[in-house]
Amino acid sequence: MSRIQKPSVNYRNASLRREILIRQRRGIWTEDQIESLGRHFRLKPGMKMLDAGCGYGYAMRTWGPRCLPGGELVGLDRDRKLLSQAARFCRKEGLSRVTRFVRGDICEIPFSDNEFDISLAHVVFCHLAEPEQALDEMIRVTRPGGCIAVFDNAAAGGRENSWLSWFRPTRAQAVLQFEMTWTWIAGRGKLGQGDLSVNCYMPGWMEARGLEHVDVRTNERVTWIAPPYRSEAQQVFLQNERERCREHNRFAWPDREERARLRAGGMTERRIEQVRQQMMLAARAYRKAMKAGTASLAASFPFWCVWGFKPARSVPTVPAQARPAPAESYRVRTRGGQGRRRAGV
Repeated sequence: MSRIQKPSVNYRNASLRREILIRQRRGIWTEDQIESLGRHFRLKPGMKMLDAGCGYGYAMRTWGPRCLPGGELVGLDRDRKLLSQAARFCRKEGLSRVTRFVRGDICEIPFSDNEFDISLAHVVFCHLAEPEQALDEMIRVTRPGGCIAVFDNAAAGGRENSWLSWFRPTRAQAVLQFEMTWTWIAGRGKLGQGDLSVNCYMPGWMEARGLEHVDVRTNERVTWIAPPYRSEAQQVFLQNERERCREHNRFAWPDREERARLRAGGMTERRIEQVRQQMMLAARAYRKAMKAGTASLAASFPFWCVWGFKPARSVPTVPAQARPAPAESYRVRTRGGQGRRRAGV
């Protein structure tokens, strides 16, 4: 068996990880959907926007310009480095004069009531220990008639669909892959690492809090590549994948951390070893196809945007026991006791 060479690119390197995440975020929503969602949010010049858990500021840079001229864009995050990077990206896009950044927790937003016309959170809630508290805070700081929008994973609302030219699983292999995915998601939750189905609950949570005109859209993007990879989107995808292919750990899955998640989800050591062998088989075929320039794929995943509007009139508070909730509530364990992981980009 040939030995995998030491990678020339370390995907765990912060700057490389940042660049790949930024490219991925840009590819989640199509331009048509971005425009359509802006209309659904009723964005117009002069609005004040909050990007809660802003990370690198993707949401405020994407929908914020629709609040200009006359508007203000505010980014909130717990991590100083992410806020610094978000400010740099906004400066590059000519938004520095209308943006400001505040260090704070989405579960304890440091702003007064009714301060924003729209509050957004992009890929934040799936990392929270108390997502309903964060939603309450977003509602609190949004003005009556304003919009609250949450973009996040909805794993229980569907499953990832993918076709890969380099790996055609048998029925047994497909069953193992399905089992591995849902065991991993369950283990992640039991270890306090968030809920990847959080946006499945979000419409009910918003309705229970009296938000009006609650609605949902799924990400319609299908990522695909096929030789000779002519489009810009394919080139971006290939760039990400080539960089990842040079990461040693990508071909040693599941690593120690992933094994812990699978065990927490209830998978036996024997089954975990079967997962490892199947993943290695697929990874070798993938790397070979990428190197030869023959790789083709088509894939989609359940990622939803859920939004609603704060009523202009007061609405009776719904008792907590009457609100829909996920099966279990988990406490997120993050470095330094932070309430969420650094993933909101």
